[in-house]
Amino acid sequence: MSVWLLCALLSSLICQTEQDGHSLPIKEVKVYAEKTDTSDFGEWVLNVEWRDELKAGNNESRKVSYDMEVLRTEQMRTVHSETIHVTPDNTALHHWKWTSPIPLQCTSHSVRLRRRDQHHIGEWTPLYTYKGKDVGATELVVYPQDQAYVVGSNITFCCILETGDVLLSSSTFPNRISNRTYITEPVHFDSPSNSSSDIPCDVNRGISKNISVGSAVFIGYPPDDHSLICETQDLSSVKCRWEQGRATHLTAVKTKTIYTLNGRNCEFNKCVLPAVLKQVTNWTLIAKNPLGVKTLTDTADPSHRVLLRAPSKLSHTAYARSVTLNWTWDMINYSSFPMICRVMLLQRKSTYNKTFRGKGLSSIVLDHLQPFTKYTASVSCGSDEHFYNWSEWSDITFTTKEHIPEAVDVWFQHLKQNTCVLWKPLTQQQSHGIITKYELTKGERREIDVGLNKLCYNFTLGNERSDQIITVSARNSAGLSPPSTIIVPGYPGSEVDLSPIISRNGVFEMVWEWDEYDSTCGYVVEWFPTYTDDEQRTVEWMKITDCEHATCRAQNLSCKSGEKCTVSVYACIENKPVLRKRSEGYAIEEEPSGTVQNLSGKQNGRNLELYWDEVPLEQQKGFIQGYKVVTFLSGSKTPVNTTMTKERRVNLILDPGIYIFSVSAFTSGGYGGNTTFRMVMEKDIDQMIATTVVGCSAATLVFIVITVLCYRKRKWLKKLLYPDIPEPKLAGKWNTKGIYCTQMTEGYMKCEIQEVQSSECPATAESTHCLDLISSHQLKSKVFPEQYFYQNISESPADVSYYPPPWLCAQKLTSIIENPSYNMTIPVTQISELALEMQDSYLPAPNFVQKDCVPEQDNVAQISELALEMQDSYLPAPNFVQKDFVVKDSACYKPQST
Repeated sequence: MSVWLLCALLSSLICQTEQDGHSLPIKEVKVYAEKTDTSDFGEWVLNVEWRDELKAGNNESRKVSYDMEVLRTEQMRTVHSETIHVTPDNTALHHWKWTSPIPLQCTSHSVRLRRRDQHHIGEWTPLYTYKGKDVGATELVVYPQDQAYVVGSNITFCCILETGDVLLSSSTFPNRISNRTYITEPVHFDSPSNSSSDIPCDVNRGISKNISVGSAVFIGYPPDDHSLICETQDLSSVKCRWEQGRATHLTAVKTKTIYTLNGRNCEFNKCVLPAVLKQVTNWTLIAKNPLGVKTLTDTADPSHRVLLRAPSKLSHTAYARSVTLNWTWDMINYSSFPMICRVMLLQRKSTYNKTFRGKGLSSIVLDHLQPFTKYTASVSCGSDEHFYNWSEWSDITFTTKEHIPEAVDVWFQHLKQNTCVLWKPLTQQQSHGIITKYELTKGERREIDVGLNKLCYNFTLGNERSDQIITVSARNSAGLSPPSTIIVPGYPGSEVDLSPIISRNGVFEMVWEWDEYDSTCGYVVEWFPTYTDDEQRTVEWMKITDCEHATCRAQNLSCKSGEKCTVSVYACIENKPVLRKRSEGYAIEEEPSGTVQNLSGKQNGRNLELYWDEVPLEQQKGFIQGYKVVTFLSGSKTPVNTTMTKERRVNLILDPGIYIFSVSAFTSGGYGGNTTFRMVMEKDIDQMIATTVVGCSAATLVFIVITVLCYRKRKWLKKLLYPDIPEPKLAGKWNTKGIYCTQMTEGYMKCEIQEVQSSECPATAESTHCLDLISSHQLKSKVFPEQYFYQNISESPADVSYYPPPWLCAQKLTSIIENPSYNMTIPVTQISELALEMQDSYLPAPNFVQKDCVPEQDNVAQISELALEMQDSYLPAPNFVQKDFVVKDSACYKPQST
């Protein structure tokens, strides 16, 4: 305890010594809030003033530093600290500002400071406090209230509660900074708002009693006015105007922009001050709102900034070609003021400008106007001595009076039955009024009512066909126009060659050379639709009185698209037109609107001639450049043939069948419609006959060639198709029946049927003439006359079918009698007996002959008996011979093979 007392005593002595040596130099500290027009709704700037009594010595720096601290008094929480540097002066009075993040009304703020130099850091001054509204609060309130902020600001709001109030949990004030004050997190405002935004504070006061208060917030921009101009209109006062620039979005009474001009309050663009002419004056405009201040200035001599008012009470006095305009001035000072006035005259799409000068100018005359024309005149004036700008326009509308019409443009046209005199209707600019009628003189004067579209007079030339002189004039309320005379020739113009004309960009242009001997009064170019009835024809013409460089040119001769036009050039010779050139053409070609006519065809064999008539002239819509012919087979959509031709006929080579032909005409504008034709292509009779004859002839020739070849190769064909049957060859032992013959006297032969066994005997030389057989025993025998078997053969080899049976004769005895069915000539009655005896025997038919062995024709009957006896006999061909059985005095031939 004594230790603590000792320490305290020592500290007190040290402090007392330091104070005596260095007493606190900071005196007269003041803390207060900066006052503004909206301070009652939120104070933000805390001001601190103090006096420093300590003077800087010779060894001290000229700058002195102070440490500053700001605390929230109840919590003694430091919210800001910094060190500032000041330069001491003789007064030693210093000032410091601090802007609080929350309104100073939210809670009490205390400030303390200390002096700092190179050798010493002073003590902190006592706390100097600025009391907040939370001390002894008697109402629930939110700060700041009803204030404006710049777009992009972050604002912290506070809510001060009364004693006993409880902040609801849903409130937007979560942070407590004193016993009664709660604050929000910083609220960001990123866009302007023309209306206020509310920040509510909800509390509970007593049982089931909730109370809410709030703060209105305005978000916008500071003033952005610019371009201040001050000028005078009445020469006695100055009116200043400017442009507002970007909108502030602050329209409430407390936040709107306030303007002052040279210290006088005024509204936007309604600032007026007295003017002092011929003296340079300065004008200062201040635009101010809660977010900022904008200052504008302008300097000028008011006499150089004169902007006159617009003329008033305009009136006029109109004539046919001029008008007088009058007006008055509302300002008395204008009567002697030098001014310049401009007049803009509008007539349809044309504009007429003219200026006038004078002191106090109030009347002008406009001339060179068109009669019976409606005009709108506008007048504007300005200072002539020091021109600054034009006044606003004053307008007036008037119509000039009528005048006699201009001469009409007359032309003629020969029709089928009569002649028509034409003239163009006068335009409003040419008529100089309202045309009431036309007067025409042809021998006598006659009046013609005004037509709507076509003005003409028809008459007949008569039998004499003489030239007619016709005069036409137009009349209005002002009088009769100068006469227009034309000499109508008694006959149409001389015939000229008709040539085509090509358009450019949809219009025609005619060019020809000027001939002074050919024309004395110019040329006339006429054009009209070619295929239009005379009564409905619209004729247009153009008169050319001068040509440039001896080349005459008529341009912009327009016709409808797809309409053929006739363009003619007439030379004017002593007021009489003479035809010199005529052309036809299309301004714009289109595809034909019609089709070819009378499509037909004619067949000549396989050749088909297809022909047709032209598209009607009025439906061509352009020059026909050709035709497209498409051929289809009936029932097919695929073309068989496509032909392009310039002629109105085409030749096609087609096979027989049913065809459909489609023909369309085309111009440079495209293809027209199709005309179809169906035709059956038949076979040609002459061609059919020729084909048949040629076919038959070819077949006959082939048949003859084959026949000749077959005849010449008959033996080869027989061998190929019908070869010989080969002879049977038996080996070993055999037992069979045979028939054997021997020569007898008196022309008879003896034949026997024998059974032959062991037939292996060699042949002898004697067996080369007759048949020798070795028999074991004789079964049967018969005797035949020798002539039955032999006769002289004098016929050709074709008579081989009458040769004797082969079993009657053989060569070298190597074969037995062949089958008697081949070329048998023995009578049936004689063969039958022999056939019965030769039953079951085989009689081959050898192909050999001998003159002496051929029986006579009349012995056939006898041989047939023998054949019957030999039926079903098998007579092999023995390969042996026996001398006793050789037939004497007979000649045998060797078998022949085919």
